[in-house]
Amino acid sequence: MARKRKEWEERGIDMTPMIDCVFQLLIFFMVTTVFAVQSGLKVDLPQAATSDAPPEKDLSITISDKGEMDLNGTRVTLDNLEEQLRIQKDIFGSKVLIIKADKKTFHGIVVDVMDAAKVVGIDQLAIATEEEEKDKNK
Repeated sequence: MARKRKEWEERGIDMTPMIDCVFQLLIFFMVTTVFAVQSGLKVDLPQAATSDAPPEKDLSITISDKGEMDLNGTRVTLDNLEEQLRIQKDIFGSKVLIIKADKKTFHGIVVDVMDAAKVVGIDQLAIATEEEEKDKNK
């Protein structure tokens, strides 16, 4: 009996199962972690004399100069825009759509988006702009 105890003390504690569990937990958290992603489209907004920051919970569509669209972080096309607007409108309960179109975007695409919003029942449309930089010499 004393011999078995002495062997046990000489071998020490086997750390392999604990290290396996730690690595599995590490891999689990690395795979399941979701990072907040901003809109994937980079747009250059036109400038205006006045500009207000839009509220966060309104619907927002970003249109790139190439006509790519992003509705509240979801890529959409003109074909599925109405469907996605209905879904997003039901989720947020908003009747305001903020259009963030690049200043080089074709006017026809913006009009198509406005038409789709009206069909879905979104009554209020806003076009996002950036405030003009004041001339420092004045």
